[in-house]
Amino acid sequence: MNNLKLKNKIFLILVLPLIAIFILSSILIFGKIEKENSMTRTSSYVNFTVKLSALLTNLQKERELSILYLNSYGKINKNELEVQIKNSDINLKILNDFIENFKLIKDDNNLLEKIDLYKKDIKNINEIRKKALDLKIDTKDLLTYYNKNCSNLISFFDDLLMYSNSKELSKSSQAYVSLINVIEKAYSEKNIVKNIFERSYISNSEYKDFISLVASENSYLEVFTKNLSRQQSEFYKKEIETNSFKEVDNFRKIISLKIEKETLISSIKEGFGYGGLIHFYKDYMINQEENYLNKIQKSHTKILRAIKDYKRLEVNKEEGDLLNIIQSAIDTYMSKAYDNNELNETKEIDLKTLKAIETLSKNIYGSDSLKWEEASSKRLESLEKIKDKIVEDIIYDINTNVSNLDNQVILFVSFLILIIIILFVVITFMTNKISKSINKFQDNLDEFFSYSMREKDEIVLNEIKGKDEFALMTQNMNIQIEKIEKIIENDKKVVLEITDIIEKVNNGFFEYSIKTKASTKELESLVEIINKMLDRTKLKISSLNLLLNSYSNGDYKFRLDEVHTKGMYGDFGTLCSSTILLGQSSSELIAMITNAGINLEKNTKILTNSSNELAISSTEQASSLEQSSAALEEITANIKNNNENMNKMSQIADELNEASSIGSKAAKETSLSMDEINEKVKAINEAITVIDQIAFQTNILSLNAAVEAATAGEAGKGFAVVAAEVRNLASRSADAAREIKNLVESASLKSNEGKVIADDMIKGYENLTSKISQTKEIIDNVTQFSKEQERGIIQINDTISRLDTATQKNVTTASNIDILSNEVSKLSSRLLEITSQSKIDEKYYDMVENITLIKEFSKYKNDHINLKKRYYKILDKFENCEVVDPKTSNMGKWISFCEVENKAFIKSNEWKTLKQNHEDVYKKIQQYVNENAKKTQNQLLRKTASEIEEVTVKVFDSLNDILYVESKNKR
Repeated sequence: MNNLKLKNKIFLILVLPLIAIFILSSILIFGKIEKENSMTRTSSYVNFTVKLSALLTNLQKERELSILYLNSYGKINKNELEVQIKNSDINLKILNDFIENFKLIKDDNNLLEKIDLYKKDIKNINEIRKKALDLKIDTKDLLTYYNKNCSNLISFFDDLLMYSNSKELSKSSQAYVSLINVIEKAYSEKNIVKNIFERSYISNSEYKDFISLVASENSYLEVFTKNLSRQQSEFYKKEIETNSFKEVDNFRKIISLKIEKETLISSIKEGFGYGGLIHFYKDYMINQEENYLNKIQKSHTKILRAIKDYKRLEVNKEEGDLLNIIQSAIDTYMSKAYDNNELNETKEIDLKTLKAIETLSKNIYGSDSLKWEEASSKRLESLEKIKDKIVEDIIYDINTNVSNLDNQVILFVSFLILIIIILFVVITFMTNKISKSINKFQDNLDEFFSYSMREKDEIVLNEIKGKDEFALMTQNMNIQIEKIEKIIENDKKVVLEITDIIEKVNNGFFEYSIKTKASTKELESLVEIINKMLDRTKLKISSLNLLLNSYSNGDYKFRLDEVHTKGMYGDFGTLCSSTILLGQSSSELIAMITNAGINLEKNTKILTNSSNELAISSTEQASSLEQSSAALEEITANIKNNNENMNKMSQIADELNEASSIGSKAAKETSLSMDEINEKVKAINEAITVIDQIAFQTNILSLNAAVEAATAGEAGKGFAVVAAEVRNLASRSADAAREIKNLVESASLKSNEGKVIADDMIKGYENLTSKISQTKEIIDNVTQFSKEQERGIIQINDTISRLDTATQKNVTTASNIDILSNEVSKLSSRLLEITSQSKIDEKYYDMVENITLIKEFSKYKNDHINLKKRYYKILDKFENCEVVDPKTSNMGKWISFCEVENKAFIKSNEWKTLKQNHEDVYKKIQQYVNENAKKTQNQLLRKTASEIEEVTVKVFDSLNDILYVESKNKR
């Protein structure tokens, strides 16, 4: 394409629209043909629906006649049913023949599935018909079969919308489909209402089906009316004005009124029957309680309200009479209850009232099944006419559209051929004309570019006569070339001056500026930008010099104002941050020196006082040591005397221990003698016991002898005297034995007491021996300790002698310390004098306690400065990159460490501010890198750069605040 000549390109440019027109025209023609084919397919499907509609109508009629035939048990409609079956078979055959040649089936799988389903269900129709004619099928089964086939046929109509390829056709198709559904619902409604009228009874299920069918019909009719054309709408309105539609609406109202009436009748039954007015009246007559009278009144009111509501509806004379009977009965009960009169004959009133209620409940007033069937049949015929009208309109619209499309294709092709011929002639003529003008214009351009490239010093241009675009363009170009020549020469001077000024800047001088005015806006803008850059750079350097001069004069409290900090971004911002960091580090150093000098001065005074006190105490200590030495000599002599006395006490203890042993042996021997005495006393006791027993036996014998002597009489008198003497002797023996026993028992007691005393003496001697042994051990220990004490006192004497010598040396040392403290005091005063010349923020004096943390914080401050440098180096590439996570930096790790270690200062507000400022630095640098990569305007970049410097200084201040908090916690 690049190798083509301009003439060929112009020719190609002119030919391309022609080709495009041809292609678009072909597309349009193809679209018209495709639309025509679509219309043909639509026409084919409409013909298909016509066949479907005919069969559907006949099946609906056949269904209706079959149901009537079954309900009459074959008594009526048999001939009509047979005729209708023949008509249905004719339409069924027509539809099946059409399907065999229906081409759309091959391209539509959905249509094919529906046709297969239709054939599957319709094939059993003859079997169902035979069962119906023979009365061998249930009405419900028959209705289910026909409904299923009708639903299958109706499902085909939904696809008509898919083949409708225009708005008007789609609307007509939608109306057609809606009307098909209305007719199907109308047939069902006709059957349900007929059954209701014939039985004069409406079940809940029938009423629900009726309401559902009416609602569906109205819904489909609403869609139907919305999609009708004006002509179709007029035809529809004309048809619905017939009596059949009005009569159907009236019959529908009758059913609705019946439901309302039935509700009111139920209320009347409930208020009158058991648990109602009659029941309460009987209870009142028996019990005469006031609450029953109230219940009668409530039941009366309830029934009366239901009667009035019933009469507001459409009622005939019979209904009115029956309602009056009911009202008369309840009024009679109410009157009698208030008068407290009992009705004699309530049975007749009750039966009459209940019969009236039952009559109202059973009858559907205004119903007539024959008139309903006639009206609904006429309505269905009208709907069929409307359906036929819509089908005719659809077919007419399709044929008209096909004819119009044919005419449009022929006209469009003819017009296209004519346009192509005319365009081809014009293109050929214009191409040759333009080609000549372009050649001349190209020569002039070559001359101009040769001059521009300094290949020629002069320009020789060809003139093109005429007033066409190429001629005017050439003339204008000649004028502009002269202007360009003047501009180029002037800009050369500006470029030379720029080169000269830049060289001076490279030499380190920013006082120069470019003064020559450029001819072009771009170069003039460049000159202004360079002059502004020089001026602002000089201002930034002056601001930094001002800050450094303040630091050199010792004023570390100095801060640059907004005027001097303006423009301190990027590398200058980094330099400014570094300078501020230098000032802060110097302030910290001065604060540390000042604090150290103050502490040194305080400690020097303490040292001087301590040295004086040391000298005094050393003198006093020497005097005390002399006195202590004399006292120790006396103690030593006393201890020696104590040792001699202890030796004597040890000898006496030995002698006492020996005497105690002898006494213990004597006590043991006494205890043994007492034991022997006890043994002898026990033997005496035993002998006395024997004597006592002998005396007792002798006394018994003397008694027996006296008894025998008394028995013997005179002969026994002498023996009686002997017996009395023996008894006296036994008594005296017993008394002597008793006295001996008492003496022995007393001796035994004394012997036991002696044994106890001897035992106590033995224990006393043993305890005495133990105490003497312990006393001897104590004396030995005291003797040993006294000897050791004697050796210790001798060592103390030697120590005191050495302490005396050391004390004399301490006096000399105290004098030297006093001289040294005076020198240190002078040094601390000199340090304070030096630091007093510098001005720093007062808070630095309170934040330099932790030297390690200060050093660590200085590293973190430098890290932030180096972070900016690192990412500023890549800005010239205009590439996006991810700034490192602040948590991975040295300061980020330190923050995490402090929070894990639960440092005291992490609970302060300053800690939260530090963390936020630390994260903000990284966020702002990331924001600047992103904006730079997008080549955002310098104004926005400048704002972000300023924010980076501001938040960097905030990080420095936050770190200083943490130092302050840490120092405060330490104090």
